[in-house]
Amino acid sequence: MSLSTKLVGIFCLFLHIRCYVGRNLEFTTYSDILSCSEKEYFDQVSLQCVACRANQSSVADRFSCSCDPGFRVVYDGNELQCELCPQNYVASRDKLDCVPCSNSSTYNATTKECQPCLDPMEILSDKLTDGTSLGSMECMMCSNDSVPGDDACVPCHFSFYSASRGSCFCPKTHVAVEGICIKQIDIEKVPDKESSYIVNYNNGVKVLSTFFETNFQMAAALCSFSKNSTACQLLSNLCVMLHYTFDEDGNACHFYREQFGDNFINIPDHVPWLYYTEGEAKVYLSKTRLKTYYSFRKSDPDSRLNFTVAKYSADGTLLQYGRLEDTLTLCPLIDYHLSTAVRFGTTFSKSCILKVKDLWDSYETVFYDVFLQYYDDEEHMIYAIPVLNLNYKEDGISSNQQNDRKWQLTRRFFIIDNLSGKGSLSLKTRDYNQRARVVRYAQNIEILIQLREEGSHGQIYPPLIKVVYGEINDELYDTEEMVETTLRVTYTMDYSKIQEDLSIAVGVMSAFATLWSLIATWSWSRRCGKVNIDVPTIIHFILTICGNLANIFFIVMFFSCFYWTIFFKRQDVVHLFLLTQNQEEVVKQYMISACVLKLFQVVHILYVQVTLDMFIIDWEQPRAKNSLPHPLISGNGNEEKNSKGEQHPISIWRTYFIANEWNELQTHRKIDLGCQLFITLIFLKVFGFENIAVADPRSHLSIEDTDYVSPQSYVCRFAVSVTIYGLIAAFQWIYKAAFYERCIENKLQQFIDLCSIANISIFILEHKMFGYYIHGRSVHGYADVDMHSFYEQLKREEEDLCGHRGLEPSSECQTFEVAITNRFREQYDHILQPVKGFIGMKRQGNHGRMPSSEMEQSFQAHETMKRFFGMFLQHAVKDLDYIVKDKLFLESLLDLEFQEVDERCLFFRDNNHCFDKVLFCGHEVSFVIFELLLFTFVDLLSYDFVLSAVVTFIFSFFIKKVRFAGGRKNVVSKTLVDQRFLV
Repeated sequence: MSLSTKLVGIFCLFLHIRCYVGRNLEFTTYSDILSCSEKEYFDQVSLQCVACRANQSSVADRFSCSCDPGFRVVYDGNELQCELCPQNYVASRDKLDCVPCSNSSTYNATTKECQPCLDPMEILSDKLTDGTSLGSMECMMCSNDSVPGDDACVPCHFSFYSASRGSCFCPKTHVAVEGICIKQIDIEKVPDKESSYIVNYNNGVKVLSTFFETNFQMAAALCSFSKNSTACQLLSNLCVMLHYTFDEDGNACHFYREQFGDNFINIPDHVPWLYYTEGEAKVYLSKTRLKTYYSFRKSDPDSRLNFTVAKYSADGTLLQYGRLEDTLTLCPLIDYHLSTAVRFGTTFSKSCILKVKDLWDSYETVFYDVFLQYYDDEEHMIYAIPVLNLNYKEDGISSNQQNDRKWQLTRRFFIIDNLSGKGSLSLKTRDYNQRARVVRYAQNIEILIQLREEGSHGQIYPPLIKVVYGEINDELYDTEEMVETTLRVTYTMDYSKIQEDLSIAVGVMSAFATLWSLIATWSWSRRCGKVNIDVPTIIHFILTICGNLANIFFIVMFFSCFYWTIFFKRQDVVHLFLLTQNQEEVVKQYMISACVLKLFQVVHILYVQVTLDMFIIDWEQPRAKNSLPHPLISGNGNEEKNSKGEQHPISIWRTYFIANEWNELQTHRKIDLGCQLFITLIFLKVFGFENIAVADPRSHLSIEDTDYVSPQSYVCRFAVSVTIYGLIAAFQWIYKAAFYERCIENKLQQFIDLCSIANISIFILEHKMFGYYIHGRSVHGYADVDMHSFYEQLKREEEDLCGHRGLEPSSECQTFEVAITNRFREQYDHILQPVKGFIGMKRQGNHGRMPSSEMEQSFQAHETMKRFFGMFLQHAVKDLDYIVKDKLFLESLLDLEFQEVDERCLFFRDNNHCFDKVLFCGHEVSFVIFELLLFTFVDLLSYDFVLSAVVTFIFSFFIKKVRFAGGRKNVVSKTLVDQRFLV
C-alpha cells in the first residue's frame, strides 16, 4: 500500500468522513439480524450491520434507525438528523417537534419519555386524530383520518414533511405516488413508455403488466433520487422478473443499468447488486477466495455447505435471512430433503410434481440472494453466489446457453412469478385481469460445485446456480395438468486433465492393440498360405483390431471408473469428485464402441468355427468273420470255416458317436451364463451392492426408506457391476479349472480319451494351412469288441502292458497343432472335389432321398479320405510326410509359427488342448467380455440390472443356438456323415 493511500485513509478516519473507493460485493463479513446491536441496523442491501448515526438507535425489526428518546428529527434533505429537546421536553410521536408532558403523564428523566397512560386503550399523542397539535403529550385515541400504528397514530409518510417543510402536504412541485411524495422533476426523469410495462414471454405472449405499471415509476424515482433502499429492492425485483433483459428501451433493467452501471463496481450502497461484468464469468468462477477445507467426514463441521439466503418479497421487503434449508421453499418433497442437499459431496437430485392451478393460488412471488459462509483467518465471511439464468437473452440471443465466454452472471432469482403476468386491459387504467395470463416457474435449479486443482484438499471455487424457467398459460388453469420442478446439486472438477489422461491411456494401449493385431493378422496370413496383402487380409485385420480395441476400451474405462469409485468413496481429504452426467458421456461412448466392436469379433469367431474343415479318421481295420468268437459260445468243431476269407464290415456307429460328442462339445463353456447372471443379480439387488453406486461418498449396502438416496452415478454403477460380474466369472473359472475338471470331469480330456477308446482320430483345419490333430488310434488295434474284451483292454493299459496312446512311440501326447504343406492341401481338396457343395447325406425335400449317384460319391470320398489320412499319419504317402516337434517359447507366446513349412508338415506337440480354439470354450475370455459389455450396455440405456441380465441371457442363448446349428451343419458337410444321426 502506497504512502499516499495510507495518508488519505488516516485523514478520512480523523474527520469521521466515509471515503468510498469502490465496494467489493463478492465477499464480505457475515452478519445476521440478531448480531446487530441496539446502535446498529441491518442493511437490506449489503446484508451487514451498519452503525446508526449519532443519537439514534435501531427500531424493533432492526431494519432502520430512529432518534433516541429526548431527540427530535431534523431533516436535512434526505438525511435524518437528531436534535436534543430542551429539558423536561420529549419528542413528539412524529419526532418532528419537542413537547412537554401533560399533567396526566409526568416526565421521566431516566428514559427521557413521558410516563405511559394508565388506560391500555389510550396512547400518548401530541396531536388530535385530525392532526391538530395539542402542545403536549396527552392520552387519547387515534382519529379515523390517521394511520394507526402499534402504539401511536402515525401521520403521512415523512416525504410529505420533507417536501412541505414540516407539514403533511405534498406541494404542486411534487407528485404523490403510492403514498410517497416525489418531486415532479424526478418523476419526469423516469421513462413512462408502454415498453416500460411490457413483459415478453418465451411463448410469444406479451403482457401489459399491472404490477409494472403500479410500481416501476415510483420505485425508479425513489431509488434513484431519494436513495430509498426498499424502492431499490423493488426496482431490482422488476428487473429480475424480466430475466435481466435490457433490450427494451425504458424497461426496469435498462433504467437500472443506465443509472447504476452494468456491473457491481462502484454501485451505490442503497442499490442491490444484480449484474456481474459481462463476459467475465470464467474469471469470477475461478477465484480462490473461499478458504474452507471441506470434508466428507460426517463429524467434521465443514462437511456441510453453509449456504445463507436472503429472501425478499416482491415489494422489496426482506422477509427472511438464514440457512438455505430453512429459507428456500420449492415444494414439500424437496424442502424436506434440503438438509441433505447441502451435505458436501452428496450429489442431490429431487423433483416434485406441482398442480398447474397451485402456481396461481398457492405460491407467492419471492426473490432470493444466496451466499456461502466461510472463514478467512478466523473472520466470519459470506461470499455472494452468482446465478446463471438460462432464459436470459441479449439482442434476442440466449447467450447463457452458449460458451462460458459469453455468459452474463447475475445475482437474484425467483421460484414462481405469478405477478408480472397480471395484465392491464389498457394503459394507465386500474382495469386488469385478476389472474396472471402467464406464470413462470423454476423448471430446473442446479447448484454446481467445482473442486479446485490438485492439492486443494477440499477447497472449492465459487459455486454457480443455474436456473431454467418454464411458462404456463392461464388456459391450463382449470385443467388437471401437472408441471415438474427439480433441484440438483452437482459436484465437478477440472475435466480437461481427466480427458487428457484417458486419451493418452487409450492412445498408448490402442497402439499396442494395433501391433498385436498386426502380429495376429501376419500369423493368420501365414496359416492361410497368403503371400501378398489382399482384401481378405485387410478384412481380417479390421475384425482382429475390432476385438483388441474393444478389450482396450473396456480395460481402460473399467480401471478408470474403479479408481474414481474407490477413491471417491474412501477419501478423508477431498481431492476427487465423480464425473458429472455430461462428463460421463465419454465413458459411455467408449463402452458403446467397445460393445459394438466386440460384437464384430464374436460374429467373426462364429463364422470361422462354422466354416472350418475337419475329418473323422476311423483306424478300425476289417477282420475275418468269427475271428473273435463270443466267449459264451464254446467251440464244438462244427463251426463253419472261413475258407473264402470273408471279413466283417467296419461299423459306422463309432464314427457317428464321436461326431455326436463333438457336435455337443462345440458350444461347451466353462462359465455357466445362467448361474453367472443369477448370482450377479443376487449380489447387486439382494445384498445391496447396487446401493454403492450412488453418487454419495457415504453410501451403504442398505438404505432406510426415509433416507434420501442420491442418483446413481454411471461411473460407480459400471465399476461395481463389472467388479461383481468379473469376480463371479473368475471364481467360476478357477473352480472349473482347479477343482471340477481335476476331480469331477474334464470334457475335453474325456473326449480325447473317448477317441482313443473308439479308435478314431480327428483332423481339423481351422485355416487353409493350419489346424489341429487329435490322435485317437487305439493301442490295442481294435475298438469294435464285446464288453469282456473292452475291459480286458482297459486293464492292460492300467497295468502298462501295452503301448502309449500318443502319436509317437513312448509318448502320451495326443493333441497337436498342425502346419501343412501346399501339396497336402491340394491332395485334401482333390479328394473332396467330387462332393463339393453336398450338404452331407440327408433327405432332400420332404419325401425324396439323396440321389444314389451323390450318395455313392460321398461314400467313395469318405473312404478315400480315410485311407489318405491313415497312410499319411503312418508316413506311408509318397512326397507327403510330417515331423513332430515342440514350438518355440516365442511362437507359443505370439501364437505364430516362425518355422517354415517346406516339404514336410509340422506337428507341434500340444498338451494344453489348443484345439479348443475351434470351440466356444477356447474363446471363453472373449465371450465373457462380450456378455459383460452387453450387460453394461443395456444397463447404460435402462439403469436396470434385471433387464440387463434378461437381455444378455437371451442374446447369448441366440448366439449359442446359431453356433450349434451352424456347427452341426458344418460337421455334416465336412465329415460326410448323415445328419439324421446327429441327435
